[in-house]
Amino acid sequence: MNWYKTAQITINEIAEKWKNKGITLSLFEYNDKVIIDSIIIPKELRKQGIGTQIMDEIINYADQTGKRIELTPGKKDTYHGTTSRQRLVDFYKRFGLVENKGRHKDYTTMSGMYRDPKETQ
Repeated sequence: MNWYKTAQITINEIAEKWKNKGITLSLFEYNDKVIIDSIIIPKELRKQGIGTQIMDEIINYADQTGKRIELTPGKKDTYHGTTSRQRLVDFYKRFGLVENKGRHKDYTTMSGMYRDPKETQ
């Protein structure tokens, strides 16, 4: 059953919008998935809620199109600004992503975290 609506914006338009603001956003669609490869926010733009805004847009798009979100949180890396992998995991969990392990283990994907689409109004 296709309960989703047609998205008003494409995933490429989301990435381009943020690129124009100096954010590196690498994401793509593959079949029924939105894959987040990386979100890199320059140091001077961090702690302003930009990551939250980006995730809200991606989630809205995924829900409207009935697509699953998948990603693998990065490891600690000063170049990309990753201070802690666990901090990233906690951030993504705020948006409904679950770790691909334990009772949430999904053997159809190798991604470290995923979120199935929610029905939109």
